[in-house]
Amino acid sequence: MDKNQTFFDPYNFNMQNSMQQIPNDPTINGIDNLANPMMYYEQQYMYYRYLTQVLEYKIKLKELEKLNNNNT
Repeated sequence: MDKNQTFFDPYNFNMQNSMQQIPNDPTINGIDNLANPMMYYEQQYMYYRYLTQVLEYKIKLKELEKLNNNNT
């Protein structure tokens, strides 16, 4: 997973300047350009899943190394 990947932060109040540039007319992509808060939570969940998979993989490797060391 790319650490430089941008994600929507609903608590970033510096983003208000970019939000003011969106026109008020919903027919001109006004509503379509608003950031979806669900995107932030989905990305955080995917990152959590990635971290847990990496940890499980490392644990399994350690267990396999211990088994190989005990057998020799």
